[in-house]
Amino acid sequence: MGLFPFGQKREAGKGYSFAEIPLFSNLSQAEVRLLEKKFRLVEYKRGDLVYEEGKPADAFYVIVSGRFRVFQHGRGEEKTLVYLYRGDYFGESSLLTGQAHSASVEARSDGVLLRLDKEDFLKTLSEVPALSLHLSRTLGHRLTKVEDPGRKKQEVKVAALYGLVSPAESFQFLLDLATNLVRETKTRVIFIDFYPRSQSGMSEDFQPRPSTSLHLGKTDLNRESDLKPSLLDCASGFQYLPVEVNGSEEAEKRISALLTFLSYRYDFILIRLGRQMEDVSFKALMQSDLIYLLIGAKPEGFPNLHSITERLEKNFGFTASEIKVIVLGGSPPAFTKVFQILPSRSEHPDRYHSVARFITKELAGTLVGLVLGSGAAYGLSHIGVLRVLEKENIPIDILSGSSMGALVAGFYGAGFRSADLEKMAKSLDRSNAFFKLVGFGDLSLAHHGFLHGRQVTRFMESYLGDTAIQDLQIPVKIVATSLTRSQQVIFENGSVVDALRASISIPGIFRPVRWKEELLIDGGILNPLPVDVLTRLGVKKIIAVNVLIGPEDRVHKSKVRAERRRKLFAVKAKNALWRRFVAPIADRFRRHFEDNIFNVIMNTIQFMEYEIAEVAGHEADVLIRPTVHEGHWAEFYKPEKFIRAGEEKTLEQLDEIKRLIAE
Repeated sequence: MGLFPFGQKREAGKGYSFAEIPLFSNLSQAEVRLLEKKFRLVEYKRGDLVYEEGKPADAFYVIVSGRFRVFQHGRGEEKTLVYLYRGDYFGESSLLTGQAHSASVEARSDGVLLRLDKEDFLKTLSEVPALSLHLSRTLGHRLTKVEDPGRKKQEVKVAALYGLVSPAESFQFLLDLATNLVRETKTRVIFIDFYPRSQSGMSEDFQPRPSTSLHLGKTDLNRESDLKPSLLDCASGFQYLPVEVNGSEEAEKRISALLTFLSYRYDFILIRLGRQMEDVSFKALMQSDLIYLLIGAKPEGFPNLHSITERLEKNFGFTASEIKVIVLGGSPPAFTKVFQILPSRSEHPDRYHSVARFITKELAGTLVGLVLGSGAAYGLSHIGVLRVLEKENIPIDILSGSSMGALVAGFYGAGFRSADLEKMAKSLDRSNAFFKLVGFGDLSLAHHGFLHGRQVTRFMESYLGDTAIQDLQIPVKIVATSLTRSQQVIFENGSVVDALRASISIPGIFRPVRWKEELLIDGGILNPLPVDVLTRLGVKKIIAVNVLIGPEDRVHKSKVRAERRRKLFAVKAKNALWRRFVAPIADRFRRHFEDNIFNVIMNTIQFMEYEIAEVAGHEADVLIRPTVHEGHWAEFYKPEKFIRAGEEKTLEQLDEIKRLIAE
């Protein structure tokens, strides 16, 4: 897929791929090319209005980068309805209904939108059926919740569950999800259960039970009093509604009417679908934002997930990112693209609840992700960043990292806090750093790389042991690069140490790592600042740390060093012996050191990584840029200055970080 051939206010080369936008992920290449010709990029600065409440609709928008706020004026004050992030879209409701905008939209940060004018939008719906189906599915409930009498409407989130596990397991999962949603968002949540009452798997302690199920064919959905006998008020704060529906032609309309009615009264609607995809309850998918597929760990006897997801995409307009496969109780089947692995609730309760909370926050849009970039010793700045985030109680729900960033992220995910990481860093000094991280026994024939990497592996194992990625306290995505396929590899399970060893395999310095018939090298080669790894997981709030120094920084660094040498020469120049013999030798030694093979390799790599990281940084909500002009990529034995820079730059961005968390 090509990059957009437009970008009025963007620098050359700062294009964006349709492949990065979930709304377009299921379209054919022909459909993508058609849309590329019609959309145009528009850049907004923080505080700019995209459109105003009450004005006629003239375009459809998709967010490429940045954060946007939807708000309304009423009763003399502004009310924020929802925040929108990369991949979200807006404006279609007014275009399709022919009504004026019911709310205003403003940029909360610098951002880039894709804009499709009204005439092209309406024409596109007939030319791209998959897009039309998707929008018609989501239109039914977007911006439909009345906040209170006289107020306008707000978005409600609808999530469905199809359980390919026992009824008891699927019931318990939604029960926990509803409980966590109330706890996380303090909003109104309802759990609608279409599963046959006699086979529901409802736990014995789920008391008191509603006396009757709601019979859609016998209920007046315009009267709230008709629903009350079937509603159960649960102790954790949500409501439970069992529903029975027959297979009549009116079933779809009545399900739609029920969900519309409830969407005016709840913020989150959770739906457990029936036992088979042919069940009439699946009509509820026409108004759902996403669907969870809850499956067991063993592939034997399970339905063909590919055919299921294909039907969901074709018949209901779901995109790949809206179909979330959750594997219960173990490792996933090899053929499965997994959203989360959910441990057994009875065997691993702590891990189960940790993953369940993550799924809840992803649904609520409150996940906070931290991206730690590559940069060798410059990456020690990440420790200073973490120190500030810890001190200010900024929650971090998930991390991603490449190379040195992966190393810090892996240790942090394993439970080592910033003080622990600082202690480790300070244990390396000029006299022992070489022997702790490399050692003479680690030297290798340059044919594969100067270093085997065994010593640094032992160093990591002394702290991490045989910890698995899926068992980390905080989820971490570790990025490496496949030399075989020229693609990034994202480690989500398996040995943490093995994944980190692959991610730090600097070409020419460390030997590549053999993994599944492939050769892996440093993750920073293709993705030095892996923001996209988190955006694809649905993380809405992302803080990224780019420690790489750019061309201007390098020029400044050279000037600072030159000035220091000049001052030193001015002081020492009075000494004839120093001027005639010591100074020339020192200068030759400096020049010889600057062009050694390790410097050439590392600086060349970091030149390229900087350009890639600059583009990736635009996708983060907050970008922290610790710059150490006096630093060198190999100065692992001088951590203080790097840690201090990370701390100082994070403090400068702290207000912006807190605003992001509060949204």
